[in-house]
Amino acid sequence: MEPPYEQAIDRTIEAPPAPLRSPAVRCLLLLALSGLCATLASCGGGPAASSAGSGGGGPDAVTLTLDWYPNADHAGVYVAQERGFFEDENLEVEIQQPSDPAAVLQLVAAGRSEFGISYENEVTNAAVREIPVQSVMAIMQEPLNSIIALEGSGIDGPEDLAGKRIGYAGQSFGTAVIDTVVEEAGADPASVEKINVGYDLRPALTSGRVDAIVDAYWNIEAVELEREGFETNVIRLPEVGVPNYNELLVATSDDYARENPEVVRRFVSALVRGHEAALEDSEAARDALLAANEELDPEVAARTLELTVPIFGSGGGPVGYQDPEEWEAYIAWAVENGVLEEKVDVGDAMTNEFLPEG
Repeated sequence: MEPPYEQAIDRTIEAPPAPLRSPAVRCLLLLALSGLCATLASCGGGPAASSAGSGGGGPDAVTLTLDWYPNADHAGVYVAQERGFFEDENLEVEIQQPSDPAAVLQLVAAGRSEFGISYENEVTNAAVREIPVQSVMAIMQEPLNSIIALEGSGIDGPEDLAGKRIGYAGQSFGTAVIDTVVEEAGADPASVEKINVGYDLRPALTSGRVDAIVDAYWNIEAVELEREGFETNVIRLPEVGVPNYNELLVATSDDYARENPEVVRRFVSALVRGHEAALEDSEAARDALLAANEELDPEVAARTLELTVPIFGSGGGPVGYQDPEEWEAYIAWAVENGVLEEKVDVGDAMTNEFLPEG
């Protein structure tokens, strides 16, 4: 039987619709999608055919596929590009957006993109499904996913969620979070009405259809709600019983890491420098991001960056570091709550060996 990623499917690279950034929606699509055909790379159908090992002494050409359109989460990437950190590592990096965020790991596994930004939840799901990818660097070392309620809703903390209507984006991650948070607060999860609102998280909240939403990012959706005139109460997940995990990470394929370890090391080194520079100079991060996406509202970009950039170094280790014990704890929680079908070996899903300190 073919591994899922070897079942052929092709996609045009273009900007994805914004609602697909929700981790639960991405997970739903990941479960439904077959992967990209791995033989495309050997046929010269993707960028890997012209990357490392091409000879001639020029820079190694690689592609980084984002998880979504350029936003504050990607500030370190664009600082690395703007300041020439990739060039310093003899790399020519093309940054592209996917038509479907749930297909990023399939692109990477098939050799259509050497690197991709994805999520711990998706990398662990990929490991269960034998999609040969691994995380080589954390970008966000803690969850951005959160529970958001409007001020005045009567929801000030997790203890107030019992008996309320909570909207989620349609998959087991959101419902598992609700159950964990409510139970941790000493209430009965069965008292909560869980409503699948799909992509319409913010409209469901502001219209009064639900009392709170999960699968929303506290550094993006909460800021956008405030921009629209709604004050919010935010419940951040690690504070209320959900294990800490890396919201965003950089993945490559097992084959690419094995065949091009020095390219991976140089790429990660440049990205680490970009994130360190963003931590040191938030204005430079803002300028690099706005140059990459002129449609961003400068005020919203500044606020989201103010909230986001400190997370680049929040993991208790070097920028980019992934804590194996936190991965173990997240995997155990995900299996227990039905987010993962079975336990996976952390070593099959992530490595720190390519970090400058690794």
